[in-house]
Amino acid sequence: MTNNQLTTKIDKFIVFKIADYLLALPMSDVLKVVNFPPGSNHLGAMGLVQLGRHTIRVLDLHQQLSSGEVSSVANNLPFLIIIRHPQGELCGIAVDDTPNLMEFPLELMRSVPQSFGQSSILEMVSHTLVLSEEEVTTTIFLLDVKQLFAL
Repeated sequence: MTNNQLTTKIDKFIVFKIADYLLALPMSDVLKVVNFPPGSNHLGAMGLVQLGRHTIRVLDLHQQLSSGEVSSVANNLPFLIIIRHPQGELCGIAVDDTPNLMEFPLELMRSVPQSFGQSSILEMVSHTLVLSEEEVTTTIFLLDVKQLFAL
């Protein structure tokens, strides 16, 4: 093994799209990815969803990240990413498309300056990751669970 192979740490992330943003959560923060429970429209309009014997709060990141669009949580979104609130309760993030499991070298992560907290997206992320393949550059925002619940 070369010295570079020893120092490169790779971590797993769940990557998903909301509005025009690619967001990621460390696999360690994700409890489960499930199909959005059928028939939960009524509760969804209130920001709650019934999942088995648990009633969980659904975070509406669509409302925070979309420019003036109607909230999507009340609509039938196909997937729910289950995470745990810092106080221990279960919460879900509703997403439109199938989330992907991806691996990234941690050395590609860049901290977001805290002084730039004016934008909705920057208030809930801790790091960015910029990937370049051929002529396409993709920016992925790493959600910070603690900051997410501080909003």
